[in-house]
Amino acid sequence: MIGIADLHCDTLMKLWYARLRKDGLSLRGENSQNAAKTENTGNKESSLMVDLLKMKAGGYVLQNFACFVDMALPKDFNGKDGGSDFLNPSRSGEGYDPWEQFLGMAGVFREEMERNTDLIGQVFCGADVRRNLAQGRMSALLTIEEGGALKGSLDHLESAYEAGVRMITLTWNYENELGFPNRMPEGADEDFRRYFRFRPATGDGLKKRGFEMLERMQELGILADVSHLSDGGFYDVAGFVKGPFVASHSNARSLTGCSRNLTDEMIRIVGEHGGVIGLNFCPHFLEEADREDRCFSSLEAMARHARHIMNVGGAHVLGLGTDFDGIAPVNLEIENASGMQKLPDYLAGHGFSADEIEGMMYRNVLNIY
Repeated sequence: MIGIADLHCDTLMKLWYARLRKDGLSLRGENSQNAAKTENTGNKESSLMVDLLKMKAGGYVLQNFACFVDMALPKDFNGKDGGSDFLNPSRSGEGYDPWEQFLGMAGVFREEMERNTDLIGQVFCGADVRRNLAQGRMSALLTIEEGGALKGSLDHLESAYEAGVRMITLTWNYENELGFPNRMPEGADEDFRRYFRFRPATGDGLKKRGFEMLERMQELGILADVSHLSDGGFYDVAGFVKGPFVASHSNARSLTGCSRNLTDEMIRIVGEHGGVIGLNFCPHFLEEADREDRCFSSLEAMARHARHIMNVGGAHVLGLGTDFDGIAPVNLEIENASGMQKLPDYLAGHGFSADEIEGMMYRNVLNIY
């Protein structure tokens, strides 16, 4: 079994939403508070795409757990109805404080780490990953998806670092204090709702506060993540950062024209910086169709994107960024974390060397840490 290191999942969001609605969802893999209390009930399979039992079955070494902060979340959100629609965000009235959202998810992460020390441990650096491996435990790294969680505050950045955050996706799909996302405003393109036909945002990049935040992230040792960032922002990061940065969950735009994917020039630049691009399992990041619901996340499509990214940026540039629990659980050949060994098995039979496969599955990500 080949080790798995995944740069991005949204599982903490699902767990925090569950806490808000008090339904007892657990990272362990239990779907009911009563499951352990009733004789012969056993553990119900959780609705999560990533849980500890699935990770163990899938051969995981490391999972980056993102605190996904929704800047359009209503103030009275109670964990139901799945949050806001990012294509039509409701900005009427005061929203749910983004820093409080982060604190809520970071608290859930801390609780789950404390409850499950037999299987997993939080890591703060590469040495911690090696220590967990020696102890037969999986590793969990805390990240933030949406730099707006920091509300432009360097003090919040310091607090996030103390909590263990070692990677920050600078924007999600909204403009924030740091910069602009790779999303054209509604009405700018007649194909706006066809995700892979979005026009990339090439103009606006990082703001002044974005550069200041990036400078402090470099000093602390927090990786900048350019997935979701505008094309202009990508080049701002590339020109400013010394050493590696990542695109935690993005694919090749020349194969699938989704603006969340990277151009060949971007792929080369990430490789030149010693960074890593996490292969996203979202169907419409992997292939185009006349409708999004007809796209399919196949092993064949993953292999096409993997080979292209390696050819353009080097074998060292590719990792995994499944986006599990952030993508819909439909049209997926690998449905959840338990099925991850399907990918190296497929690649081995389709022209990938053992060294390339091991690099993509875990080694390239661990090398950054």
